[in-house]
Amino acid sequence: MKHAMRDHFGQRRLLTAAALLGALALALGFLIGPAAAKTGRTQPNAHGGCSLRTLHGNYAGNLSGTSTATGPLALQALVTFNGNGKASAVVTLMTEKQGPVRFTSNTTYTLKRNCTGTLVAMRSTGQTVHYDITVTPAASEVQYLQTDPGTVVTGTTKHV
Repeated sequence: MKHAMRDHFGQRRLLTAAALLGALALALGFLIGPAAAKTGRTQPNAHGGCSLRTLHGNYAGNLSGTSTATGPLALQALVTFNGNGKASAVVTLMTEKQGPVRFTSNTTYTLKRNCTGTLVAMRSTGQTVHYDITVTPAASEVQYLQTDPGTVVTGTTKHV
């Protein structure tokens, strides 16, 4: 009888301990699961990647660098993306040799699912400028790198 009671209480403790460990594991899964999912995600945007529609609205910021034609330069821009691969911009340019020069540009852009792309700006001055672009998570910023020979220009515009 003594051994039967001890076995019964031992089994009950074991089952209680197993149930508690199971509940603890479940609770930890709920706490750790979302954090692990966030840090392990491969897509840069919450909606699963980028498309032309990712860029929509006004973005403002500065770009700076140097050009063999003008020397050091700085641009301030307000870019309006239409979400369809087209955009327009109002720009002020300052260079070591002249400024301020104000102009507009009609722009086309591509955007891959991984949020990288290209942008071609056809300026009202007659010049065409090319950029590689990267869009940050939630499309809060666009980062630019001019890819025309003889220039080193980079910058960022932020969604306003």
